[in-house]
Amino acid sequence: MTLPGTDTFVIEQPWGVLRHVLSTKYRNDVYDGRGGAIATVSERGFTGPLRKLLRATAFSGRTRFDLVLSGHGQQLLLIRKGAGKPPTEVALPNGAVLGSVRQEGHGAYGLLDAGGQRLCLLHEVASFSLGAITKRDGRRVRRDVLNLRPGTPDPVRSLAIAAAVAYDVVRGVGTNHTSGGSFDFPTLT
Repeated sequence: MTLPGTDTFVIEQPWGVLRHVLSTKYRNDVYDGRGGAIATVSERGFTGPLRKLLRATAFSGRTRFDLVLSGHGQQLLLIRKGAGKPPTEVALPNGAVLGSVRQEGHGAYGLLDAGGQRLCLLHEVASFSLGAITKRDGRRVRRDVLNLRPGTPDPVRSLAIAAAVAYDVVRGVGTNHTSGGSFDFPTLT
């Protein structure tokens, strides 16, 4: 199970004028519901001046992303999105694909198995609140909160966590935070 011990994830990314406008690398910190640090999401393999230039524009969401979710010094999940608008693939550190996350409409995200069959919609297993701007350790951050339904099994659990920690990649804005497209995530029923 990915990140055991909690069903509440607080996902924070640095937020400020320069970060908001000029950031070209994806990075988040993940905390449990009590505020304890449990993981980071960082980009790996980021190279090339063309990609950096595209990331500084509204085309950021259409560039490639290769992210790793790491906790306690070990890789937990790999999150990859190719150029354009393909689904976001989620894999284990050994490369075994768990499935993918695909935007299926305004506010709807499908969690798919490794064969591309829909397992469920994200809002059926989780609630998600997007983007409260707050402070942590004197720094401004955007704080998103994911609450998973207790007992959600893998691979759905891992796919839901990946969708939340890579939310801007999944929704197609990448590092370009000036893009529109925020919405109220459906409430867990």
